[in-house]
Amino acid sequence: MTLFKNIYILMFISSCCVAGYGQMYIKIHVKPNTFSAIFDTLHIPSNNNNWDPGAFSKFNESNIYEIPKFSGIMEYKVTRGTWNAVEGNATGKDISNRTLNYKEADTVLIEVETWKDIYSSAAHTAKKEVKILKSDFPLTPFNKKRRIWIYLPERYGADDDKFPVLYMHDGQNLFDRALSFAGEWQVDEAMSVISKDNLDCIVVGIDNGGTDRIDEYTPYKNPKYNGGKGEDYTEFLVKTLKPFIDQHFRTLPEPEHTGIAGSSLGGLISFYSAIKYPNIFGKVGVFSPSFWYSDSLIADVKAYVANPNQKFYFVAGQNEDEDMVPDIEKYINLLNNAGVSNSQIYKLIKQDGQHSEWFWAREFPAAFNWLDLWGITSKSNKINTPINYFSVLQSPSQIPIIVINSNLPGKSTLIISNLSTGKMISQQNVMPGDTIQFERINRAGAYSATLQYQDLKQTIKFVKLN
Repeated sequence: MTLFKNIYILMFISSCCVAGYGQMYIKIHVKPNTFSAIFDTLHIPSNNNNWDPGAFSKFNESNIYEIPKFSGIMEYKVTRGTWNAVEGNATGKDISNRTLNYKEADTVLIEVETWKDIYSSAAHTAKKEVKILKSDFPLTPFNKKRRIWIYLPERYGADDDKFPVLYMHDGQNLFDRALSFAGEWQVDEAMSVISKDNLDCIVVGIDNGGTDRIDEYTPYKNPKYNGGKGEDYTEFLVKTLKPFIDQHFRTLPEPEHTGIAGSSLGGLISFYSAIKYPNIFGKVGVFSPSFWYSDSLIADVKAYVANPNQKFYFVAGQNEDEDMVPDIEKYINLLNNAGVSNSQIYKLIKQDGQHSEWFWAREFPAAFNWLDLWGITSKSNKINTPINYFSVLQSPSQIPIIVINSNLPGKSTLIISNLSTGKMISQQNVMPGDTIQFERINRAGAYSATLQYQDLKQTIKFVKLN
């Protein structure tokens, strides 16, 4: 059921004070809002249910709620399951408690002007593909509830394709500037551009817990900042959230199509999650990671068993702090010692990089393309070729390089095509031993290179970055 549309939802006010018989109903009109919610339900906390914001409510077949008879005055409000998602007035402020006297054979109509958690006087910037998955998603094993966002590709509803999934932290900062606490990553805008090559994916954004952020994003305690509940948070991702997403959406659930990414402490917990669950998270975006938090991570990396299908993308600013770059290099060395090859790791240190959302937003598209959640660069389609006659080097990169092997029998034709449109970009003759740099491909995206020699044909897919 989708909320925040101009529809009427009939709700039942839970009451623990039932006396006698009689029927009374309540009808709630929710004004249209910016975001639609996929699994949200309405709840009515009141003085009759101890002001429980997630008080159980149940529709009957006609979507009508009957209010059991009660005595006195009932005070109540409307929520979407948590006090963070409580109704507000037209300007997002608190409203006074609503009141109700029981009256048989009566229907009370109320109107929800807005919701406090998504109201903003500033303009919202999120695209229509961004939705609230659920405002009160159970954050096991913390016994808490948390808002979860989801970006569904525009073509998700147009066909039956399955999609990779990228899990990201600090969900408040991913899609909407108005709701962010430190700036926006513009993930939805980036996906909109990437979608032109049909390489976008489902993105799941988990809101941080505010004052609980340090606890949830750190797997180990720090003498000064405490924390240390990151293992439980990672368990929530693996055992609760991912199974829910895979059950309710058309996903490619394999690790090579499942990514995790975040910045700062979010970068730390992304890296930790990947080394603890290498058979779950195959693609890892580590932005300006807070590796300084605890050296206990070293032991976990040493115990990590390398997965040849994992890929790690590290990016940071040269001058973020004195330990940032040395720490990244230290953990890359530890990954190498654990058996992760250099081809599985990409390190980008930018001179102008800062510990800030604008920097991570700028670097996100390149990271996403290199991580290759669709598995484009890890697969080649060979037709009638028992051996390889050419290869693509430095893919993904700004200038992919094609090397024609010396075993090619003779002069051949090389055709470059856009993978999503099928349109031919270039065609040229090549000889054994030739090297071709594709600087003239201006647009980032997925491409195919097809080599033809008489009745032999070989095709390899590759990705060009901006």
